Amino acid sequence: MYDMTKFKKRYFNMKLKNGQIIDIEPPKMKILKKIANLSEVKDNDELSEGDITNLIEAVVLAFNKNKQNYKITADKVEEEYNILEIVSFLDAYFEWVNSIQNEKN
Repeated sequence: MYDMTKFKKRYFNMKLKNGQIIDIEPPKMKILKKIANLSEVKDNDELSEGDITNLIEAVVLAFNKNKQNYKITADKVEEEYNILEIVSFLDAYFEWVNSIQNEKN
């Protein structure tokens, strides 16, 4: 019998700017699709306000799925993180998601 309950949990360990350490859990497929859609920037030459709002929402969705149940708001992300940090996080996050997808359990 194939047992879906035997998967080994993997976490994306991250230290936030406020010093809080969180272990981000792998996203469910529905959330992963939403994060991927939100993090797509349509025009590489210029970020619109909508693009920035979507990037912030993508980060909030990813950050808030953590083992510690630590919650962060869109306002907090917007206040504390710049665009380079957000894009860098999303790159590392998707790289991690791809890596766990390719690992054996």
